[in-house]
Amino acid sequence: MIKQVGILGAGTMGFGIAFQFALNGTKTMLCDLSEEALDIAKGKFGIYLKIFREEGYNIPISDEEVMSNITFTTKLNDLEDRDFIIESISENLALKQRIFQELDVICGEQTILASNTSSLRLSEITVNVEKHKDRVMLTHFFNPAHIVPLVELLRTEETDDKVFNEVKDFLEVNNKVTIEVKKEVAGLVANRIQIALAREALSLVEDGVVSKKDLDTAIFAGPGFRFSSSGLMKIMDFGGLDIWNITIRELQSKIESSDRSYKIIDDRIEAGAFGVKSGQGFYNYPDKRLDGYVIERDTDLIKHLLSTYPSLKMQKEEANK
Repeated sequence: MIKQVGILGAGTMGFGIAFQFALNGTKTMLCDLSEEALDIAKGKFGIYLKIFREEGYNIPISDEEVMSNITFTTKLNDLEDRDFIIESISENLALKQRIFQELDVICGEQTILASNTSSLRLSEITVNVEKHKDRVMLTHFFNPAHIVPLVELLRTEETDDKVFNEVKDFLEVNNKVTIEVKKEVAGLVANRIQIALAREALSLVEDGVVSKKDLDTAIFAGPGFRFSSSGLMKIMDFGGLDIWNITIRELQSKIESSDRSYKIIDDRIEAGAFGVKSGQGFYNYPDKRLDGYVIERDTDLIKHLLSTYPSLKMQKEEANK
């Protein structure tokens, strides 16, 4: 039974995963070699507790209790007694392999080892794992991990079914929505869909079919509006599979399918316009630091989360206590 969790890496994803668990009453240890990264994560705990409460998220415990659920360390050995460890460090295969090899040695037999990677192969990351070979899997959270519900799960050929189900149940108790990725493919599921959408969207803009603003409006007010309440297969059912089949046949050969670079991205990168973090990307982001825009975005996402999953919202009688 998972009672104590360890998160390795205190960056954007590691913080979000740790916050999610501590918020739901799980004893969580956040580990990073950088004291500075841990200090930043500590500060974000207070910021997001305030935002979550202001937006009416149902947190059944006090802020003090939430903070008592989280500890911070720079020592990998401190994770040795954890029941479940999620690695969320930089996407460097050699580094991840070394970390998993070390965890395999220092952790008890009960420990489940998971990676949050979306771009590297789990089978390659865990190639040096021996003692925990049947207790490794992939748990891919989405940024921001403490708000976006989805976690993609992938097992290896050796992963014990009981381990997989224990992790799945644990994540769902912690208010995450899980799917099983049945084959080890690059990008898993959701990222492949996002990249397919991005390829077509960038082509339409770069080829002069639509402006970037109208492209975003088309996604947000069209398919995105439907996706916020329904999955694609159900949308196809309502549209009629016969109609969708005709549309797919008609458009499939005409949509963007080439392996191409996009000048509209390349030129911006060359000019140092990386997006929100540099103050300019496809759009301009003046007057605020990155953190300000991130908090603004996350506040909107929390509102959307609570409207989509009303069970997470504090009930009026609780709010009036």
